[in-house]
Amino acid sequence: MPQWRVPRFKLTIEYAGSRYSGWQIQKNAKTVQGEIDRAVRSVTARKDFELYGSGRTDAGVHALAQVAHLDVSTTLPAGTLRRRLNDALPADINILAAAQVPHRFHARCGAHARRRAPLHRHARFPLVRRD
Repeated sequence: MPQWRVPRFKLTIEYAGSRYSGWQIQKNAKTVQGEIDRAVRSVTARKDFELYGSGRTDAGVHALAQVAHLDVSTTLPAGTLRRRLNDALPADINILAAAQVPHRFHARCGAHARRRAPLHRHARFPLVRRD
């Protein structure tokens, strides 16, 4: 199937990064992208897909609304894909939203801003409830 026929999904992701060695897949390290990659393989039964994040994060960094895009050949509607990915992901990674977008959308190139904020030691990470 030509690449332009594969649906592109915009994913908005939150995660508590304490247990992860950052966003990008690394050998011998648990990463956020690696966990989402594993969930996509499980949910879609596909190995031929592309997952791009809006940027990389360091080990232990949390995200409240990191954007990524996923190119995967599936007939699942975006809402169903989001729910199934959340079911396959660990509780500290949550897909907040998924939407099918045009191929001109790119998570990294479309990022308008990145904001860094300290997380206070006694604050609890505000993961939203999955529905």
